[in-house]
Amino acid sequence: MTHPATTRTRISPRPVGEGYAHIDPADFARACRVRADQVGLGDTVIAAFPGAHKPGTGTVDAEHFTDPYWAMPGTVDPTCTCQCCQSNVYTEESDGPLVLITEGFPWDRCDVHPAAALLLVIPYRCDCGCDPTLADDWSAYDWDSAPSLQHLCETGRPLRPGEALDLDLTPLATAR
Repeated sequence: MTHPATTRTRISPRPVGEGYAHIDPADFARACRVRADQVGLGDTVIAAFPGAHKPGTGTVDAEHFTDPYWAMPGTVDPTCTCQCCQSNVYTEESDGPLVLITEGFPWDRCDVHPAAALLLVIPYRCDCGCDPTLADDWSAYDWDSAPSLQHLCETGRPLRPGEALDLDLTPLATAR
């Protein structure tokens, strides 16, 4: 179902240069608008549509982030003392619940949005053989092993304990 505010948003071309990280055109083509409370673990967040979720707002262009980041959604901690949580205008403007999109990664502060706010994300996708379904909670992921942390860096989602990657080593063997 299409969110009513998506009809009032426009995905502007992604800026290049000026410190903007490159996004592969094929990945950018998969980008879609989602409510902040529907962003999934490992989705790549690339832009926001400020105010698009509020009634009466005109057309809103995507405000692209210079550095896309992997979502690690969670519950907003009202006792968090990071700069974002302490000065977040959303806490005063929000007419509904707030959601945490990431806590400290890739920055040293949280990223909090109203649940109904629209974000532009590239949905998580991995072809390595891992389980792409979301786990029920954070403890269902391996946060310690090197392969899991590498998978997190490359895809935005850690592996589950005991999960092995289905890697094709043929290119490595032929390179020798």
